[in-house]
Amino acid sequence: MSLLNLVSPSEREAGTSRTPDFQEEFRKRVRWAWRVLWRGKFLVLAILLAALVPTVLYLQQITPRYTAETRIMIEASQVRNALADTMIRPEWINDVTVQTEADLISSRMLAHRVVEKLGLANDPEFNPKLRPPRPLDSFLSSLNPLSWLAGSLPSNEADPSTLSESSRAEIEQAALVQRFLGGLQVAPQRRTLIIAVRYTSENREKAALIANTIAQLYVLDRLEAGFEDTRRVATWLGERLESLRRDVVSAESAVEEYRAQHGLRRKGDQQATINEQRLSELNSRLMIARADLAQKRARLDQARQLMRSRGSVDAFSDVLQSPLIQRLREQEATTQREMSDALKVYADRHPRILGLRAELNEIRGKIAHEVDKIGTSLSADAEAAAAGVRALESDLNGLQRQSDVAGEAEVRLRELERQAEANRGLYESFLTRFKREDQQERMQRANARVVSQADIPTSPSYPRKLSLLMAVGMVALIGGAILVFLLDRLDNALRSADETEELTGLPTLAMVPYRRGRDVSPVKEILERPRSVLADAVRSLRTSLEIAGGEQAPVIMITSSVPKEGKTFLSFCLGLIYSKMGGRVLLIDADVYRPRLHTLTGTDGERGLAQALLGEAQIGDLIQHNVAGTLDFLPAGRAPDLPELLKGAAIEEMLKDLLTRYDRIIIDSPPVLAVADTRVLARLANRVIYLVRWNSTPRDAVRNGMKLLTGVGAPVHGVVLSQVDQRKHARYGYGDYGQYYGRYRDYYAE
Repeated sequence: MSLLNLVSPSEREAGTSRTPDFQEEFRKRVRWAWRVLWRGKFLVLAILLAALVPTVLYLQQITPRYTAETRIMIEASQVRNALADTMIRPEWINDVTVQTEADLISSRMLAHRVVEKLGLANDPEFNPKLRPPRPLDSFLSSLNPLSWLAGSLPSNEADPSTLSESSRAEIEQAALVQRFLGGLQVAPQRRTLIIAVRYTSENREKAALIANTIAQLYVLDRLEAGFEDTRRVATWLGERLESLRRDVVSAESAVEEYRAQHGLRRKGDQQATINEQRLSELNSRLMIARADLAQKRARLDQARQLMRSRGSVDAFSDVLQSPLIQRLREQEATTQREMSDALKVYADRHPRILGLRAELNEIRGKIAHEVDKIGTSLSADAEAAAAGVRALESDLNGLQRQSDVAGEAEVRLRELERQAEANRGLYESFLTRFKREDQQERMQRANARVVSQADIPTSPSYPRKLSLLMAVGMVALIGGAILVFLLDRLDNALRSADETEELTGLPTLAMVPYRRGRDVSPVKEILERPRSVLADAVRSLRTSLEIAGGEQAPVIMITSSVPKEGKTFLSFCLGLIYSKMGGRVLLIDADVYRPRLHTLTGTDGERGLAQALLGEAQIGDLIQHNVAGTLDFLPAGRAPDLPELLKGAAIEEMLKDLLTRYDRIIIDSPPVLAVADTRVLARLANRVIYLVRWNSTPRDAVRNGMKLLTGVGAPVHGVVLSQVDQRKHARYGYGDYGQYYGRYRDYYAE
């Protein structure tokens, strides 16, 4: 059963649906991150410049350092055997050996030699006493808090005045060597026998000189170690040779004394005894006789085999080579031809035929007789050869018994000679080894060699300006991006329709642009320039109110969280748009605390809503007709007892009366967080538009204002972003439709 069959259809459908959701969420997150970074690009650039400028200044002040590299190859040491003529056996090299040689290169002993050879004690780079103080070092030292406490803290260092002159010199030399080792880097190369020796100095020529000097002194040190080993071996071989020489003299003397006692010949003499000569001669004769016997028996066995198998012996070699048998065969063939010719003329019993037949039988009898003679001869020859072999074997056995007696003495002699030869061979081997070690001491070869000299570096190794600038730039960019995201999270303002909808849960009805110091009044811009950006934004708001749910909304209230968010301006513009449609529209300024609408309409605001609610005048007498086109306007008026002015029953009765005369009533209310009257008005309106100032109104204020309105059941229809800076909004890319204003600018007649 496949894995797909183990999953239920509902789970498969859920997994399929989750995948597009996850992809959409991921794309949304990526777009959000890009928009945040794009909005904070100037901050990121500022941080980048703030990081790069000090870095560049620091790089200009710092002293460059140069690194030179030389390479040394470690070779296998030659292990020599003091007892063998061929002494070469390469030593196995592993990683431990290479690392050990690397530690020797970086040892203090070798560093001390380099310092002495190059006279680095007189170099200001290694001797701080000869180096003039630099302003940058003095400044950085003064900033170090530890330098302020150095005088008050107890010190573990010995007082120089209590030390002897030699001790102070040793301490200074050790500090000099330590500073020298600070610029040395020895790095074995992986899976090779190469060791890279790098030295870093303020002077490029000095760096190359020190690296090459380290390599040269290391090779010389290895060579001196080889010389010392060779001298020790030569000394031991000299002592051992004297002992072996005495052993050789004693063994050769014993051989000569034994030979003289038994009258034996020397091993190298060419003359031999009679027995030895006879034994050699008999052995040769016996071998020849045995070979001849074997040949004759083989011929005899062949002839007997042919006779037993009733085969023709004519094919036997001795028969074929016999001249007599060959002549008889010729006579037989001639007689057979004559008889064959005669049979053609005479009868079978003719005398001529009978005579020829008798002659043919006689010839064949002679041939058989000759073949028997050859067989008898072969048997006799074989018996004679066997007798000769037996005689030679008997003589040889006798001579061997005679030689056994004399051989016992020669066995002892050969044993003594072998002992003497062994001692002589060992002595000669040690003598040859001693001479070779003596020559080796004069021709010693180190087990390391320089394969690459250090060249003068062309560019500094520190500081790596490009790498450092790239690293600082990367850190600055990452830090700037993190700061941008952090500030975005800490920012409490709303800048896009998506953020507004996410916070309030309501749709964004419109985005009213910010008017940059224009002299054109809203009346002219709405009524006379319908293709302007402002007119289109207000018209978009009107469209959203008209098509929402298909319900009639005669009473529309506009409010916000805090003052100065553009409620008055938007209320006036929305009233102008509705009045332009031909209906009867009334604009009411319900903000009796801070009335502002009368300044936009250019009317008197001393008497209005406040007087109508106080009963000082009729509502019809307070309404100002045709203040902007066909728009009627009811000012807020002024009253001394403001907190008790707006009451639910009174304002509700007034609205019912006004709805009999007007198709649309637009109310400009106070901020919802400022006074409680806004919540009273919100309950009486058919649509409540919540205004949020772009990049200004705090999120908490919007959240609390919406909570107050929803708490009284106000019909909040949506949110409008006011005073939107279209240039910044489009440049920062907040992701809503407002960022595309620049692309359809041609649709507006500015």
